[in-house]
Amino acid sequence: MIVLVAVLVAVLALAAWIVRVAGWRFALQRLGGSLLIVVLVTFATTVLLRQVGVDQSQKDTLVELGLPPSSQPCVASLGTGADVATVEKCVEDRGLDKNVFAQYAGWVSDLLHGDLGYAFYKNKEPLTTTLQQRLPRTAWLFLYSQITALVLAVPLGIWAAYQAGRKPRRVPRWIFPLVLLAMLGVAFSVGWGFAAVMFGAILLPIVVYNTYRGGPPGDTTVNTTAFVLLSIPVFVLGESLRYLFAIKRDWYQLTGYKPWSAGVTAHIGSIWLPALVLGLAATPVYLRLLRADMMQNLQQDYVAVAKAKGMSNTHILIRHVLRPSTVTLLTVAGLNIAQLVNGAIVVEFIYDFDGMGSYLIEAVARREFFAVQTIVALVAILFVAANTIVDLLYTVVDPRVRATVSS
Repeated sequence: MIVLVAVLVAVLALAAWIVRVAGWRFALQRLGGSLLIVVLVTFATTVLLRQVGVDQSQKDTLVELGLPPSSQPCVASLGTGADVATVEKCVEDRGLDKNVFAQYAGWVSDLLHGDLGYAFYKNKEPLTTTLQQRLPRTAWLFLYSQITALVLAVPLGIWAAYQAGRKPRRVPRWIFPLVLLAMLGVAFSVGWGFAAVMFGAILLPIVVYNTYRGGPPGDTTVNTTAFVLLSIPVFVLGESLRYLFAIKRDWYQLTGYKPWSAGVTAHIGSIWLPALVLGLAATPVYLRLLRADMMQNLQQDYVAVAKAKGMSNTHILIRHVLRPSTVTLLTVAGLNIAQLVNGAIVVEFIYDFDGMGSYLIEAVARREFFAVQTIVALVAILFVAANTIVDLLYTVVDPRVRATVSS
């Protein structure tokens, strides 16, 4: 709990600093647009969920009970053994007998009063309790995966962009025995099958591509590795790393999530592999975007002036090229929240993580529409907040944006 409070305080302090730099007027404009987006998304979700079809067996059940089609979500959540009075009480509690505008207004009113409804209506399990248990798990998973992706993508993107400008040359011959030794090491530690797959899917294409293309080895190696990672689906990557680290080597315990209160080692040990899977899935996108922007900015006149002044390559890359090259990276990092939600659903299922992704699938299957609406609202708020922060960060990263906003 102390760690969570510290993180929230740090985030609020960072947000306040960003708002002060960007300007209150610009921040309020973005906030107003964000609220409108959240309203539109949640209302559209309300309408679409009410259009979910009812199959013939469910129709027959409703006819036997003498209930209208609008009561189908209650029958789905309570079970076919529920009596008519219980179903009618559920319909009244959820406002399913009203039009969609009245249902949405009632849901918003309850939400503003702190009443999030039930996670599962049949068991009368409060959604607040479910969120307290599951939301921190997915939140930490998102945070660690983004940190992993940026920690891998930023230095590799900088190095690849620098290497791309160097004179092309072929791969040194010592690379081939090194690749063979790496394959043998993986084979003896993990297994020949996994080593053959890794060699055939990753190492062999890199060596062949570098050999026949004759380009800078550093840039082409990073580029090809990014392409390989980008082509691997999340569920394949998750299952492969699960087999490698959890089943074959027992380096990751499939015992579920451990909070910070259980200890730092237990917490990190319970989440590092799912976070690594999501981070590796996002890394190639970030890496290639940063590499492309840096290669473009390296051709600018101010870089030539900096070189003429005798500045080192490291100083030019970090001080003069990296900062304007992060605009696109920030944009994609904000937009990637939606992909993280999709990836979290798969990763949580593979690693029995019991986070918000797995709960969302369960709630949809049980027709817990109001719970789904609340989860979608939280995801929309997260997505909009992340992209609003990105918009504000533009003014910090690029002074030209700040000048446009203030004018």
